[in-house]
Amino acid sequence: MSVLEIPAKEAAPYVRFDEENATLQLKGKSYDDDVVMLFTMLRSKLKAFGDKNPEKLDVNIYLKYFNTSSSKCLFDLLMELKNMEDKGTKLKIIWNFVEGDEEMGEEIEDFRDSLDMDFDIEPLAEDL
Repeated sequence: MSVLEIPAKEAAPYVRFDEENATLQLKGKSYDDDVVMLFTMLRSKLKAFGDKNPEKLDVNIYLKYFNTSSSKCLFDLLMELKNMEDKGTKLKIIWNFVEGDEEMGEEIEDFRDSLDMDFDIEPLAEDL
């Protein structure tokens, strides 16, 4: 099993996908032009992981900001997670956002509702 770890950049999130421990973490900001490639690679890794019918996957997302193209990438990522869930993988998703950023909270809720997924949306008073 492998660990995919990509350091954060100013406009691209930190990514850590640990297959052995069945954890995925995204943290930071996402508005770089190259972020589409990052999410495409991550979705590919998740699909391969999902094809092994894992029992569970814990996902933690904390993005302080994401733009429109990142929003599409995040939606596609969530769709891949939904596919895994539909095949029996137990997902535990926690999506954090900066407390007081109501627009971000509403957008995350829209993702959850659009995909009919069950995940926690939690505002954080402090920066991680």
